[in-house]
Amino acid sequence: MFEPQDCSLSPIPPGLSDRPELLAEVVREARAAGATEIWSNLLYLRPGTREHFLAALDRDWPELLPEYERLYRRGAYLPRRETDPVRDRVRALARSHGVRDRRRVRLEPPPIAEQLEIAAM
Repeated sequence: MFEPQDCSLSPIPPGLSDRPELLAEVVREARAAGATEIWSNLLYLRPGTREHFLAALDRDWPELLPEYERLYRRGAYLPRRETDPVRDRVRALARSHGVRDRRRVRLEPPPIAEQLEIAAM
C-alpha cells in the first residue's frame, strides 16, 4: 500500500499567491495528483532571505513593498491574525475538494509488471 501523499502549500507570499482562486486551483491540482493531506504556511523572511526577497519584490512588484515592510516589521513571521485566515481557507478548500477524507481509501501499488518495467529503466 502506498503511503498517504502530503502536499505543502508553502511558502504562500501575501498579495501574490494567497488569492482564493489561486489557492483553489492548487488544491484541485493537488487532489488530482493524489494528495491526501494539505499543509500550508505563509512566507517567513529570515535575515538574508528577507533582504533578497524584498529587493526582488521592489524590482518586480514595487507596489507591494510598503505592505510587506508593514507586515514583516516585527520579524520573520507574520502574526496569526494574518496567517490564520489563509490557512483556514486552505483547510476549507481541502475539505471541499475531498482531500482530507482520502486517507480512508486504500491505495494499491501499480501492478508488479509495471514496477519491474520502471525498475529496468
